[in-house]
Amino acid sequence: MRLSWINIKGFRNFEDATINFSDKTLVIGENDIGKSNLLYALRLLFDKSLSDRDLELSPSDYNAYVDSDAIQITVFLSEITEDCLKSAFIGAIEDNATYIQYNNSKDGEYTICVGPSLDLLEQKQGRFYLKRLSLEYVDTNRDLFSFIKRERIKLLQISKSLLAEEQLEDDKMSLKQLQIELNDLNGKIDKINYIKNALKAVNDELGKLSIHNEDQEVRFIAGNSDINKLVDNLDLSYMANGNQLLLGGDGRNNQIYIATWASKQAMQKSLEHVTIFAVEEPEAHLHPHQQRKLSKYLVNIFEEQVILTTHSPYIASQFRPDKIVKLCTKSKITEAAQCGCSNQLKLTFDDFGYRLNAITAEAFFSSGIFLVEGPSEKLLYTALAQQIGIDLDRLNISIISVDGIGFKPYIKICKSLCIPFTMRTDDDIFTKTKEGKELDYFAGISRVMGIYKKLISINPKIDKFITYWNANKEKNEWLKTEECPQEAIDLNNYIRRELAKFNIFLSINNLEEDLVDSDLQSSLSDFYGETDREELILMMQTRKAENMLDYLETCEKDLVRLNKDNIAAPLKRIVSLIKSEVHPK
Repeated sequence: MRLSWINIKGFRNFEDATINFSDKTLVIGENDIGKSNLLYALRLLFDKSLSDRDLELSPSDYNAYVDSDAIQITVFLSEITEDCLKSAFIGAIEDNATYIQYNNSKDGEYTICVGPSLDLLEQKQGRFYLKRLSLEYVDTNRDLFSFIKRERIKLLQISKSLLAEEQLEDDKMSLKQLQIELNDLNGKIDKINYIKNALKAVNDELGKLSIHNEDQEVRFIAGNSDINKLVDNLDLSYMANGNQLLLGGDGRNNQIYIATWASKQAMQKSLEHVTIFAVEEPEAHLHPHQQRKLSKYLVNIFEEQVILTTHSPYIASQFRPDKIVKLCTKSKITEAAQCGCSNQLKLTFDDFGYRLNAITAEAFFSSGIFLVEGPSEKLLYTALAQQIGIDLDRLNISIISVDGIGFKPYIKICKSLCIPFTMRTDDDIFTKTKEGKELDYFAGISRVMGIYKKLISINPKIDKFITYWNANKEKNEWLKTEECPQEAIDLNNYIRRELAKFNIFLSINNLEEDLVDSDLQSSLSDFYGETDREELILMMQTRKAENMLDYLETCEKDLVRLNKDNIAAPLKRIVSLIKSEVHPK
């Protein structure tokens, strides 16, 4: 069986969202985006630990932004081949698929409906299918010791039930022998003088209080005197080289919790029951290597469907893009980019090839992305943001350099994941050979028009802006031996003004020349000890990133001079885009 998709209407921060799942699904998104709410919607249908009272919900569970009075959660189950499910959903399966729907309203009671199609749903008596189909959920608050205290007897009983008859007999004999040894141990403890004398006064006083206490006494014993009770109350310990270690590290405890929980599920596995597993933020307290390993462990240990949530780019980088659900918001309403798991995301990320790593995976968690040419631009804009009062982390903005990959793959990702973006690229004059002639041209204009035509324009065939470019693009070329003509400059200015409306920005020339021609010129001259413009630019362009870092370490506060410069425009634009998403008019 496979949980193919869920549709959520009116529940918490979802208005009407359809989300597709894979066999192993990773759900990502920023804080408070609705990852836990998505899992709770599934839990309402499949989690046995939720009571009928939990299923009634409260007024706060209804979406306040659309003034919702009703909640509807629908799931589509496909590839149903298990006999236990076929018998549980008899009459409600068609083509090995069925629908389950939860409905609730502020003035009514919840109902569960099941049917072979949305048109043929029938109301049923509660979640009748839970004996055959359920969801096992692990939340973010994983208290190892409470879990073991709660589950240890069940774990021991499950393990005991799996033993062969011969093993059971061996254990009975072992327990009998242990009881004898335990009694002997307690007897020896009684003979230790300071232990024997410690409670003599207590027993004397008890005898004075009641005649019934005369033939009884209080004793110190080594744990429980009943071997069966002693075994049932075993404590969890971590052993290394035969020595007992304290269980104190949160990361280690998280691993032990997950491993214990997973082993319990494996021991309980049955042909008479199908389980969906959902684990929130498995990366808690773990360093990157162990984050990746634990996520792989959870994905590989279960043959059943698994859903994970995470904030970790290290885990995100381990999942195929078509197995990732990226949650995003529009006007405070949560939806899934590409409706969840989608082959389109895989095709988009294929442009990265082997280069998809934790840095590019950071894009999954961003509210907005500012794309720049290379590391020197990233250094500059990160420092500039701080100096002009833009808190990148608070706004959840990522500045990503496209060096070695290019802008198009990143823009595809931003659009596929519904992430607002801005970009800034150079507009250097390059030379090319055409029909035997050497021609100069503004390379940046040609580059961004290619981006606009392929990725931004809704319909390039009828787009008037593209039509204008096609009719005038030859004006962007001139003989290398001649000065740049005015018509090329006018075309350049017009194109850059229009593209700024689509959050695409161009430098006047390149980063270094633009900085030298800005109000930062005197600061740069003082730092490099050079007043000649061309020499200063050449010095800045030599070991660009290294020089930029050295300059920022000394003169970062001078960047405030760029606050009103066009250099800061793309940075301010991404801020306004994010704020318009968070606080729509």
